[in-house]
Amino acid sequence: MRISRGAREDRGSQLSRRAFVGRVISGAAAFTILPRHVLGGRGNIPPSDKLTIACIGVGAQGTRVMMDFLKQPDVQIVSVCDVNKESSDYSEWGTNELRDRERRLLGKPNWGADWKGCTCGREPARRLVEAYYAGNRPSGEYRGCSAYNDFRELLEKEKDLDAVIVGTTDHWHALISIAAMRKGKHVYCQKPMTRTVHEARKMGQVARETKVATQVAVGNQASEATRLLCEWIWAGAIGSVREVHNWSSRPFWPQGIERPK
Repeated sequence: MRISRGAREDRGSQLSRRAFVGRVISGAAAFTILPRHVLGGRGNIPPSDKLTIACIGVGAQGTRVMMDFLKQPDVQIVSVCDVNKESSDYSEWGTNELRDRERRLLGKPNWGADWKGCTCGREPARRLVEAYYAGNRPSGEYRGCSAYNDFRELLEKEKDLDAVIVGTTDHWHALISIAAMRKGKHVYCQKPMTRTVHEARKMGQVARETKVATQVAVGNQASEATRLLCEWIWAGAIGSVREVHNWSSRPFWPQGIERPK
């Protein structure tokens, strides 16, 4: 499911899509020259076709996920939220792993040169969003990302929001996702989806009631290998499946078990 409401323009420097439409309706805009990115065309997606997204929880993992969404041409990240303003004490997968990811994303080899550790929080996330979008603009400037320390304030104030990414610590996943769905926002939630079976059932119930699109950040079920296995089982290729044995070697770093003998 996809509901596009239009991405926000750089605050204070351009006429937003909504403001422009309002002026046209009221007859205030008799003649206006529109920039190419508003109309779309080859290589340009108009704001009306972009999903506006807020990232709630922008620690190390939340920032990694945010960077993946930043690269999507039909997405506009308009807001970030975290209870932590900024600190350099986050864990990461390797020395300077997150900083180097951000440098590659921005094409700036000196980005984060003053970091003393892994730096995250709502202000670093806001700076990263604005630096990325600024790099894609002729002016080299962009100031269109808001930052909040309370997700409730974000959901109340960001009226044009289409969806949220929930990347907080685990025990907040259900509460924030449910609050967002009840505001009519689509939800992409980090794993684990919930802490308890009760929370999972509640999230499923609210998703059905609100009819928004939801997904948990588990890539395995969307892989080609999983789809092929499902097709084999549905087609009865190996007969009726009554029992499944599963294991994981966690290839990202050794922490699982070897394949059974």
